[in-house]
Amino acid sequence: MRIKTNRSVLPAIAIVMAGVLFNCTHDKGKITPAACNTPAVVSFSQDLLPLFKQNCSISGCHTGGSPAGNLNLDASVAYTNLMRRGSGYIDTVNPGYSLLYAQMISTSNPMPPTGLLSSCQTSLVLTWIAQKAKNN
Repeated sequence: MRIKTNRSVLPAIAIVMAGVLFNCTHDKGKITPAACNTPAVVSFSQDLLPLFKQNCSISGCHTGGSPAGNLNLDASVAYTNLMRRGSGYIDTVNPGYSLLYAQMISTSNPMPPTGLLSSCQTSLVLTWIAQKAKNN
């Protein structure tokens, strides 16, 4: 049995599919690069540490000797603290379930408490975790 298709419909379908693929938006746990200029390989030192420095390792939060949640995100110790065995901060098998990411997208108790990070910033973190959270 052969299915007939209207060839004039095929270009329209292709345009719709391209729009879906290239204009994604952030959706809980899904990696979505939409207009964020996310690098092909996310660097912990070049991409995430500046994000942590600006939003997390600030006075009264995740810095110093008594950091909030016992998580110090100062540049010299951030990677070691995030990768602490049993902490749950990073889950490279199920990146969307990583505590670090979950706290960033939480609507009831978001981190940072001053306001949610942009979807591009949280996508950057999620992409790094999905790329096996390398210390690069």
